Amino acid sequence: MKKILLFVAVIIVCLAAVFAVWYFIPTTFLNGTSSSEIGSISVMDGNTGESFEITDTEEIDAVVTNIQSIKMKKSKVSLGYSGYSFSMTFYNTAGSKTSSFIVNAETAIRKDPFFYSCDGGLCYDYLSELEEKYTE
Repeated sequence: MKKILLFVAVIIVCLAAVFAVWYFIPTTFLNGTSSSEIGSISVMDGNTGESFEITDTEEIDAVVTNIQSIKMKKSKVSLGYSGYSFSMTFYNTAGSKTSSFIVNAETAIRKDPFFYSCDGGLCYDYLSELEEKYTE
């Protein structure tokens, strides 16, 4: 009986260690995707209800490069939260969806089931500028 309990305890400790490592490893969004593979980015502003599509290759490159350059860390569970700033859906040049997530601030991305945070630098202000450009 003691051997079984010891075995179960070892399994639980190992699983907890694997979970802790997985949880604390930084995440890079759009990892392995070249900006040249992205044909368009569909953006919906949850604050204004406006939506727009980014198709200019330089603007796509700026957004993708910015997002890829920032290491994000899981900060908390996002399930049960509603509302968002910029919901972004990325499509490849063939028109197929490749990725989607929400940029909530200069320091936060939401991709269920987690919120991810960084020290800043996300393209939040740039997305606001593009929204003004495309929705005028």
